[in-house]
Amino acid sequence: MYESQGLNRYHLLLVFITFLGWMISAMDASLFFFVGPYLMERFDFDLQAFGFIVGGGFFLAIFFSVFVGPLMDFWGRKIIFQWILVLVTVGTFLSGLAWNFTSLVIFRLIATGSAFAEYAVGATILIESVPKKHRGWLLGIMAAGWPAGTALAGIITSYSIPNLGWRSAFFIATIPAFVIIVIRLFVEESEQFKKERKRQAISLDFRANKNFMEFVNNQVNVFKTNYSKLLSGKNLSNSILVWVYINAAVFSYSLLIWFAPYWMRDAFGLDLMQTTYITVLGSLISILGYICCGWLGGYLGIRKTNLIFLSTGTVLIVWINYFSNEFSSFLTGYLLWNFFGAGIWGIIPRLFTEKFHTSIRGTAASLNSASCWLGWAVISSFSPFILEYIGFNLIIYLSVIIFFPIALITNWIMTRS
Repeated sequence: MYESQGLNRYHLLLVFITFLGWMISAMDASLFFFVGPYLMERFDFDLQAFGFIVGGGFFLAIFFSVFVGPLMDFWGRKIIFQWILVLVTVGTFLSGLAWNFTSLVIFRLIATGSAFAEYAVGATILIESVPKKHRGWLLGIMAAGWPAGTALAGIITSYSIPNLGWRSAFFIATIPAFVIIVIRLFVEESEQFKKERKRQAISLDFRANKNFMEFVNNQVNVFKTNYSKLLSGKNLSNSILVWVYINAAVFSYSLLIWFAPYWMRDAFGLDLMQTTYITVLGSLISILGYICCGWLGGYLGIRKTNLIFLSTGTVLIVWINYFSNEFSSFLTGYLLWNFFGAGIWGIIPRLFTEKFHTSIRGTAASLNSASCWLGWAVISSFSPFILEYIGFNLIIYLSVIIFFPIALITNWIMTRS
């Protein structure tokens, strides 16, 4: 059987390619955070408007995800995998050409909205292409593209903006993205999808249909059928549990990601460049956390691994929030949190893929990953308000006593279902 095979060169190439694709998507999103202060000065808008731009991108990502999933299940993983990154690259490049606030918003929506569809597509094609016994650590590597992209964005902005201006950061970021688009031409369609296509005898060729309307109707039928399957019975309960778990995890994770730079600035007097360097360092440590979490998930299982990483990450948040009066203790806690608290994302792609049949896996992966973007959209939209009127200490405290227990309980129920 296919899943009994050992690793080969193509498996490793595919892991590398999915890692790079998610890295580019994360790089684009993180780049906007790092360039944000310069954009706010150039186009005269405040932090709240910045938050709404980021939140709008995440809401658009949810909209994209609704359609990307069925397209994956109809057209195949490979073609969607390629075109998603093309859209991200175009949006990133155009962001560097923005001439006013309106054009900036439009270009960022294109980039962010398409970037976060990459997560589900990459996870789906990878989980269907590599041997089951290696999925844990290989998916952990793919997911580690996020902190790697954040680190790369920090490096690019640190060296390009002081010397070449903020526009150069977006232009430079498109170079590795274009190279990866070319490399992706060598990706093969997943074996599981090809078997499912033969079983269902679905024609993806426009010429095989009698007319254009028949071609469109075939795709609409796949859309309706997949969502009717996904939103009924066991698939529905699994989807609800995944949504609740991921939103609780996202809220707890994104609050610290959003507030840490401002915390370092306000509490310890660090400047923008210093906070950027520390964020880059934390992101590099997160790469190890993602891979370790993914590997441990394959060894201990998702439930136990989540318990270890969620619990440790929460303890570290308490430490940072209440016992970090000195910068050295804050930095230690922050870097350790990047390994454990952020590391849980090394196992999350398995939650939206393994629980669902091949025929609807693309739809399930996209819709369930959209829960990530819903959480990010809410936090990004309201974080500036929270920062100004509530304060990050209180909101992080609430994340510990509310979001962590919800994530933990849901994780325990979900993995037993």
